[in-house]
Amino acid sequence: MNRKDASNILDRHNRTIAQILKRFSNVVMAATEPLPQSGNIIEHASINRMTMETECASLITEIQALLAINREIKALWIRGPLRQAGEDEAREAAMNLQAENVAKLYDRVLMVRDSAQSVLESDLGLVALNAGGSSTATATVPATTTAATANAPAPSLGSGLDNLF
Repeated sequence: MNRKDASNILDRHNRTIAQILKRFSNVVMAATEPLPQSGNIIEHASINRMTMETECASLITEIQALLAINREIKALWIRGPLRQAGEDEAREAAMNLQAENVAKLYDRVLMVRDSAQSVLESDLGLVALNAGGSSTATATVPATTTAATANAPAPSLGSGLDNLF
């Protein structure tokens, strides 16, 4: 729902409330209007009665209109507003572009992780041949480190992660 529709519903709601108050005020004024002491008392009472009847009918109509507006607001809360044709295309295109970017970033992270893992395996000598002649990966880490390896900079994970953040 755009701002124009929201203000339209609120305007209709406010106008209906104002009409309900006006109609109720008219009913009270017609009911409490004093009758003249002399003259056309019956005619004046009949006019007041007819005014109260028409104002009550109008009051009921306005209350029904207010209930219809409330039902419309509740329906918008539950299922959301209807969108115009073509309104979703731009939003959908933007979401598709974001999804493609996320997929590319994920692929780059996997590629960087795999390359870092292979560099780490080759640097630490994790691949060893066993006596049977087959190659198995064993996690052996040298127990001692030399001063050169302790002060060496950490291996770079590649430019992929550097550009992410």
